[in-house]
Amino acid sequence: MHSLLRKILVLCPVLGLLHVAPAFGTATGLNNIPTADVVPEDVLVLQYYGNFANGSGPDHFLGLKCGPFKNVEIGLDGRVFPTEDDRDEFAAAQGKVRFELSKNLAVAAGIANLGDHDRAGREFPYAVLSYDLGLFRAHFGGTVQKDNEGFFGGIDKTVKLFERDLTLRSDLIQVNDGDDTVASVGFIYDLGRDLLVESWVSFPSASEQADVLTLKLDFVIRF
Repeated sequence: MHSLLRKILVLCPVLGLLHVAPAFGTATGLNNIPTADVVPEDVLVLQYYGNFANGSGPDHFLGLKCGPFKNVEIGLDGRVFPTEDDRDEFAAAQGKVRFELSKNLAVAAGIANLGDHDRAGREFPYAVLSYDLGLFRAHFGGTVQKDNEGFFGGIDKTVKLFERDLTLRSDLIQVNDGDDTVASVGFIYDLGRDLLVESWVSFPSASEQADVLTLKLDFVIRF
């Protein structure tokens, strides 16, 4: 894969599915929030990810996202392997459009979590701005999801580790109609051969909810 395309994908980690927040069809983003990044045109990303928390799960998911046109992304995610508490399997879709305002500034509008409300939760419409400050990239946006309106933000920074891109990232999102938050820290690393690994830990502010470890593998296909 072309080095520029690989770098773009490393800067485009994925919004995770959480036990502590409404489920999402995962859009390109940081750990738990979308950004203004999208999958490049004519690229398909296949994903496996799992969430691990004390007292529940683990939950396992398969997903895909692609760039059918420039600055457009669509995707689909679904739970696999029913969990011990017999939660149903479900699928959720998402879509996003990016608008590049300058070399360092872009905005995007999208909707995630399109699926069965009873199993996947309500739709998650959002708008987000991403700005490259040089030292790091900053992201800020919000959602008008019904009964769960709120804001989110985060930062990421790409460095070299063993001559491959390592992206460090952290974010914060309001949940439960703004009454609580979920913070996270994590990374995405380029393994080579079109494979990337992601991991992060999410820290919900609600005392009754456990921290969640997410592990994810991405396989990139370019047409």
